[in-house]
Amino acid sequence: MLLQRLKLLVAPPVWRLLAGSWRCNETPLGPQPDHGPVIFACLHRDILPAIRYCRPAQPTLLVSKSPDGAILTRTLARNGFGFVRGSTGHDGREGFVGLLRTLRGGRHVGVAVDGPRGPFGHVHEGALQLARRSGASILPLTVHASRSVHLNTWDRTLVPVPGTSFQVIPGLPVAIEADANDDQLATARRILAERLGVTGGGCHGDS
Repeated sequence: MLLQRLKLLVAPPVWRLLAGSWRCNETPLGPQPDHGPVIFACLHRDILPAIRYCRPAQPTLLVSKSPDGAILTRTLARNGFGFVRGSTGHDGREGFVGLLRTLRGGRHVGVAVDGPRGPFGHVHEGALQLARRSGASILPLTVHASRSVHLNTWDRTLVPVPGTSFQVIPGLPVAIEADANDDQLATARRILAERLGVTGGGCHGDS
């Protein structure tokens, strides 16, 4: 409990110092999209650079109900981000419905396609179903950081070195029709995995 309180206290100023020191390209999308909202999608490993990149768009982020999720919401609360707590998996109806409602209301959302528990690089179906149900395209984001460290976590979280530059590269959007069948969803999942740089392992069925 004491460690959690310490994390809650320390995380916001550490994030401000870290993110403020990075030199990063930023999305040209604003918080009130002219051509409809998008689903920013990245690997969980790349979530910190992706959040920095997406900041001007002020998307609503899917955040787990874990203690670490509480740290994230507290840390980013002053940056204009919205939050939906939960997941988009088979036990995450609340999270899925919240994101779907956000998209239908005209606001961007952001998800880590293999989060919150992995396995690394496995594209879960939640982002695909959000795109199918909302009509929003999935915008895959990959990161190029020449100077970074990886944390000792299941996803090897990437943290650019303070003061360094990095690029977040938006890939070609993935659109899914409302009447897409299982084969078309499987194809979209494979394409999304490839555009995130995780060929092969991203396309197995959910457990």
